[in-house]
Amino acid sequence: MRMFAPRHLTHFFIAFLAALALSVFTPSAAGSEPQRIVAIGDIHGEFDGLASILEQAKIIDAQHRWTGGSAVLVQTGDFLDRGPKSRAVMDLLVSLEQQAPKQDGKVVVLLGNHEVMNLIGDLRYVAPEAYAEFADAGSEKRRRQAYEQYVDWRKRRAKQLGEPPPPLTPEEERQWLAAHPAGFVEHRDGFSPRGKYGKWLRGRQSVHEAARVLFLHGGISPELASWTVDAFNQRLREELQLFDRAAEWMQRERLILPFFTLEEIVPLAQQELEARTKAAGSREESPEQKAQRAMLEAVAGYRSWLSFHSDGPLWYRGYAKWSDAEGAAQIQKILDNYKATAVVVGHTPQDSGRIRARFSGKAFLIDTGMLASYYPGGQASALEIQDGRFTAIYRDQRIVLLEPPKAQAVAASAPTSATVAPSAEKPPAGAALRRRWTGPDGQILPFNTDEALLEFLRTARVEKMSSIPQGITHPRKVLLEKDGIQMHAVFRDIDEEKASAQLAMGSMEFFFRDCFIFEPAAYELSRVLGLNNVPPAILRTIEGKKGSLQAWVENALTETSRTKKKIQPPDEQQRAKQIHNMWTFDALVFNTDRNSGNILYDKDWKLWLIDHTRAFRRFPDLQRPIQASRCDRKLWERLQNVDDATIGERLKPYLSSWEIKGLLERRRKLVAHLRKLIAERGEAKVLFDYEELAGTAAVP
Repeated sequence: MRMFAPRHLTHFFIAFLAALALSVFTPSAAGSEPQRIVAIGDIHGEFDGLASILEQAKIIDAQHRWTGGSAVLVQTGDFLDRGPKSRAVMDLLVSLEQQAPKQDGKVVVLLGNHEVMNLIGDLRYVAPEAYAEFADAGSEKRRRQAYEQYVDWRKRRAKQLGEPPPPLTPEEERQWLAAHPAGFVEHRDGFSPRGKYGKWLRGRQSVHEAARVLFLHGGISPELASWTVDAFNQRLREELQLFDRAAEWMQRERLILPFFTLEEIVPLAQQELEARTKAAGSREESPEQKAQRAMLEAVAGYRSWLSFHSDGPLWYRGYAKWSDAEGAAQIQKILDNYKATAVVVGHTPQDSGRIRARFSGKAFLIDTGMLASYYPGGQASALEIQDGRFTAIYRDQRIVLLEPPKAQAVAASAPTSATVAPSAEKPPAGAALRRRWTGPDGQILPFNTDEALLEFLRTARVEKMSSIPQGITHPRKVLLEKDGIQMHAVFRDIDEEKASAQLAMGSMEFFFRDCFIFEPAAYELSRVLGLNNVPPAILRTIEGKKGSLQAWVENALTETSRTKKKIQPPDEQQRAKQIHNMWTFDALVFNTDRNSGNILYDKDWKLWLIDHTRAFRRFPDLQRPIQASRCDRKLWERLQNVDDATIGERLKPYLSSWEIKGLLERRRKLVAHLRKLIAERGEAKVLFDYEELAGTAAVP
């Protein structure tokens, strides 16, 4: 298969980074709070219902002109799909957005999951009438031209893959035209980054805050309650920018056509990834190839993005699913983090067709199934917030849901940059160690179990801290002392997250995260798998900073030094087996930063793996599975037999739900990958017997 040249790569990344740098995010509610807010939930193309309820709420008149004065209209997303008049709904919202400021009013239109789906080409829920809204006298000609482009693309693609030209039958043509009705091409163009609606939608936020009330489509999960409002808006905007840039690059490289849907784009990205992996073999990729791979992986793994994750603000349904007892405590913690008094969400249609107040008026669910033809019993509604009073507005009545309280206590707690487990939490006790740990003086330390060593790391006094010259994340070496016992450890407090980052070797990584919390996660997972090759690590706060504290391997020989000094191990086969297990582990945790500086050997030539702060990515696919070509039989058995619940329980204190989900999906794919290799090559060429080295964590 032809490998596409990186002729536009520099342009792609310069443009992408410039777009991120120049992005301007509207700050959360500033200045005087609005006196009256009217919130509208899911519309789904029901133009008539929207217009009637806006008129009932005294926001517009019969001619659809703004009459709301200084009111603020907030629409919480999902105004597209399912219904017949999505374009008319958008046109009305855009018009009101322009009219409202003339009366000191404001319109805030938020993104829902269906808006994002349309922007990236997930068109499963677009109604046929919605395409017809975009059709004009030239639509049939454009549709035919698009089909001809598709035919040429099919032939070109077959040639690239070394396949015979595909026969395109009249039936295939009929099916293609049926799937691309009049207005389809115009619809896709209108939602593109340069299209009228595409540009407008890409400027919308996902979360809005006003009058100490949070507005969004799905909800804020407790797992993400440390994120700020601006952080949510920035991340979702960056994800859309990434997809747009990647799709543009794929078009320039003639991988896809401008009107391709997500259903077509993702398999092509996956196919290209597989082809590049096969072509590269075991060779190291160039920075340009790594950057292209990262881009394709980001598109292929879009379901792990915040904008598509079940815990993300566009999809979360906890407020509707929680029991009263469970939700009361959870919602208060979330509100405390934002110094808010209530949260207003859509996304989950209410069976009653009525706005639902939950948890003593702390959460309001306003999706009442406005599109009644799709949601039987549904109706148009609006939620009015004024002077602390929450009122449901329907076509025929107004119902007060919450009267203003005499006083509202707002918690003073502020969100933090990362969610970490309490430092005092103890992992389950481990089995007896098959290794020995030494102190700074070379003496064997009296730790017979993992738990004994972990307890020392948790409770020993910090005697001294010093910088470590190696590494770009500035880890520090710590001298610990307790009851006359001294031991070195390494403290990492790096906690950085970006939509993209350019790495030292010139490659680009998307959805980059470099965090100390992954160090104890790697240790816990290694214990679950029985690897015993990741030094014990815990979470601990030192000098006011949260970080990870990991046992130090005294005077270790790094792979960098071994190679440079040409030191040969006494048993190269034994070393190679440990390296194979390392690659299998790295494929599982999606470690993007395994280098020769974080591969250590002790005096018994036991291999130790450190520095996993850039692991546990959300991507469900394996990274360079070609490296995971062999593994120990015992490791193979554990990979197959360990259950998801065990992994999830051990890693829950350290990983988010989507990071755990990505890990579990990679485990399944890793098992399938190794099974395929065994079937193709034979068990003896894939699996080996490896006797765990006792190891002494020091080199004299």
